[in-house]
Amino acid sequence: MLAEQNSVALTPLTMCSAIVECDQYLPDWTLAEPATASGDELRSITLPINFDTPFANTPMVQVGICGFDIDNCDTARLGARAVNITAYGFQLRLSTWRGSRVYRAEISWIALGHHLSGSGAC
Repeated sequence: MLAEQNSVALTPLTMCSAIVECDQYLPDWTLAEPATASGDELRSITLPINFDTPFANTPMVQVGICGFDIDNCDTARLGARAVNITAYGFQLRLSTWRGSRVYRAEISWIALGHHLSGSGAC
């Protein structure tokens, strides 16, 4: 005899995604500046990303580097991460360090989560 199973309603996930292109002409871009004497400090820029439609809860966000323009005089160092994730969006933080000079970056992102009932997709 089979044990009774509880029925759980599954809510489908919604996906939002985009590609962000940013470069040295942004006002706060410090990634193309030469390293200071110590050369060890992190140089970063943080960009706001807003979802077209908010999620019901904080979604899972994944970012990836899909293109860049980096000076060839030093090692290519570029980090990208999603920080301060909320149901409404997140901040995309790009960073470099030491002698790396980044002139442009192309970042893809994807957010997965549940939308509020009745709201449209991203």
